[in-house]
This record gives sequence, structure tokens and C-alpha cells, in this order.
Amino acid sequence: MNPSHRAYCDVALAMHQRRNMSVAISLGLVGSTQPKRAPRYRVIPVSGEFFHIVDARTNKVKGFRRDHNAACAYARKLEQE
Repeated sequence: MNPSHRAYCDVALAMHQRRNMSVAISLGLVGSTQPKRAPRYRVIPVSGEFFHIVDARTNKVKGFRRDHNAACAYARKLEQE
């Protein structure tokens, strides 16, 4: 690689890095924490009175409850295991 081309590449790389840093600063990404993981188990209403607890990775039903609060509690219990 000839020296003038190397200098061009170095300047382009530095400008690219500064642009990325300025975008990160303007979006408030510098020093922020990573986003939380999405829950693995979802509660999905099936009929008027039943709720399935579904594994988001496999889309298999892990259980069902008649009450929405009970279904959410069971999904939280499965999350902790």
C-alpha cells in the first residue's frame, strides 16, 4: 500500500470513529447500561377464560391457567428456574 493511500485510509478511519462517537453521545449511549433481556415466557389469551404460558424460544405451551394473574405468576416462576 502506498503511503498516500495509507494516510487516506487512516484519516477516513478516524473520521468514521469520530462520527460514531458523536452519534453515540447524542443518543445518550455512552455510559448507559445494556438493555434488559426479553422475557422467555409469554402469557397469551386463548379463549375467553384461559391463558397459555408459551416459551418464546420454542413456541411450545408450558402450562395454562384460568386466571391472568395466576398465569403471570406461573410465567415468573418459570423465568426464575
